[in-house]
Amino acid sequence: MQSRQPPVTPARILTAAADHIERVGLYQGDHLWQPGRMGDTAPCTVLHAWERGVRSVRPRWSVRGEPWAIFQHALSDSLVVLSNQVNGRPVSNVRWRTLRLTEDAYRRTLLWCWGDESGRTTAGAAAMIRAAAALRPGGGEHGDPGCRTP
Repeated sequence: MQSRQPPVTPARILTAAADHIERVGLYQGDHLWQPGRMGDTAPCTVLHAWERGVRSVRPRWSVRGEPWAIFQHALSDSLVVLSNQVNGRPVSNVRWRTLRLTEDAYRRTLLWCWGDESGRTTAGAAAMIRAAAALRPGGGEHGDPGCRTP
């Protein structure tokens, strides 16, 4: 009998990200991290931890249809809620348009910069990610307040 995975939600992605960063530690520094060398054990940035959370819930490539649609919504919603959390309020679209960035690029940059600020700790990063996860505990509907719509 095939085991069923719980549904993919922003909270599952963010919880997995918090678990990862707690396990490996927070990386800070001027040099870009090297994803090929980081894997499961090297300290990571908040952005990398979020990406690990995303990978941990991604459907298998052989799966087709609805699971991928659910995953895509959870992926974008988790990035929105986490970047809003690090920003302290909803991120204004004026910021990424002014900088001529895509929304995703701007939100990912916020994650990188937040974790690289002086005084940030692994425990603080994990707590911040868990606080963001608590804002989206269930699956909810994509398009709920706080979520961008496609």
